Amino acid sequence: MIYCMADLHGERDFFLQMLEQIHFSNTDHLYILGDVIDRGPSGVEILEQIMEASNMTMLLGNHEQMCLSTLGPHNEFGARELWRQNGGMKTYRELLYHSTPHRRSRILRFLSGLPDCLEITVGGRNFHLVHGFPGDNPHARIWGRAEPGSTSPYPNTICIVGHTPTVFLTGRMDEDFSIWHGNGIIDIDCGCGNRKAPHRRLACLRLDDMAEFYVGGTGA
Repeated sequence: MIYCMADLHGERDFFLQMLEQIHFSNTDHLYILGDVIDRGPSGVEILEQIMEASNMTMLLGNHEQMCLSTLGPHNEFGARELWRQNGGMKTYRELLYHSTPHRRSRILRFLSGLPDCLEITVGGRNFHLVHGFPGDNPHARIWGRAEPGSTSPYPNTICIVGHTPTVFLTGRMDEDFSIWHGNGIIDIDCGCGNRKAPHRRLACLRLDDMAEFYVGGTGA
């Protein structure tokens, strides 16, 4: 079976619960649409779990890009402050102060090699996987956002995105966040990384039959 998750944001407990719920095995494959790190406590641990798994494929999210812009070889001006404002200090401290140079270098090399979009076909359906929004440049693909009227720009292709918590598309603030289905666009970011939101959940979409799975929320 082929699965998609996004925006884990350091919530390893949710991640492990989800893998157990879907009975994830060596014969399955999981695509993670970026933003594994920051906010929650265990982003680097999740990264290392993904790095060791032959059946997990990760895409670049804007949080991984902020990490690279801050700790990578180019060290862009203002990157650290932008990362700090977006919850990056847990990851920053873990990599800079609690990691060996070898561990830090290995993780940064892994992040620098991540694709920012992928095209796959599952069960006769074509999917475009991207963290932010389909676009013709990397910035759009990792920072762009779905909107309620968004449509897939690719014929006969379903675009699966994260980055934008689905509550901003549904407006349903008082119920558990759910996967949003638009016109050829599916948003699977259900606010996992927002610890102040009681209705946040980690979502998982199985592409073989479009079944939805959730961990968290008020029913957890």
